[in-house]
Amino acid sequence: MNFCAILTLLALLSQTCLAPPATAQAEVISGWIAGCDNENVCTAIRTTGAVDVLPADGDVPFLQIRHHPHRDATPEFTVIDPTAKARGASSEVVMMIGLASGLVHYATAANGRFRDEDAWAILYGLRVGKPVLVMIGAKSGITIENAGFDSVLTYFDRQQELEGTPGALVTKPDGVQLDYAHPPPPDAETAMLSAFTPTQFRNWSAEYPESGPDDLVEIETDPAGGLVTIIRASTAGRDCGIFERWGHIGAANEFVLVERREMPVCAGIRPAHWIRTYRANTISPE
Repeated sequence: MNFCAILTLLALLSQTCLAPPATAQAEVISGWIAGCDNENVCTAIRTTGAVDVLPADGDVPFLQIRHHPHRDATPEFTVIDPTAKARGASSEVVMMIGLASGLVHYATAANGRFRDEDAWAILYGLRVGKPVLVMIGAKSGITIENAGFDSVLTYFDRQQELEGTPGALVTKPDGVQLDYAHPPPPDAETAMLSAFTPTQFRNWSAEYPESGPDDLVEIETDPAGGLVTIIRASTAGRDCGIFERWGHIGAANEFVLVERREMPVCAGIRPAHWIRTYRANTISPE
């Protein structure tokens, strides 16, 4: 059941606030949008142009980097073309990375996702101060600027407690032990979901935190699956704001936060790719 009119939601909201788990916040770092979730999985996004001049229709490709908080984890780069995804199409992506040696590394991926050697080449190429050229199918001349990239990697290292360790993305100390054991990342909570009734949803909605006066609110409920998805967008294009997914547990009106994403800058990026700042494992109703 979809409720897209903000008046419907505002009629349900009160000044009483729930107490969801503490979540991190996404940050803007030198043109990159970055953040980490409660498991210390970090994500950053860089669009193909200046963040404040992107069109609102979300047709600008962007680069995403994700990194898990393990010593030997390989960063994962993905080039996302919203226009192609909207058409249900996919195009081969070619990235041309200028290396410090003066050579050019060509990386190709059918799904736009680069891992292993290609991912390290992209990371090193961005660090040596050269923009990365991208070709998506027949689209050429796309540039990913590298300004501020080291600041993003430093942010990742700090959040994941990797500074000064063999797993650091920026500075690796000399003479470290190769068997250095990085502390395990935090575990996500697990929620056993249960189906809910319209009455349970209405009672819970009355306690949901009040939205801002300019928020555009969209609610999608899945009573049988025990899930409620709420998007509080700051623009009609839904390219910035807060995305939350709540799960119903037990037999009363209790819902717990199971996913949160946010986008602090209106950059033509849809909720599916907003920076994730919280997640919980969920077990669906039987």
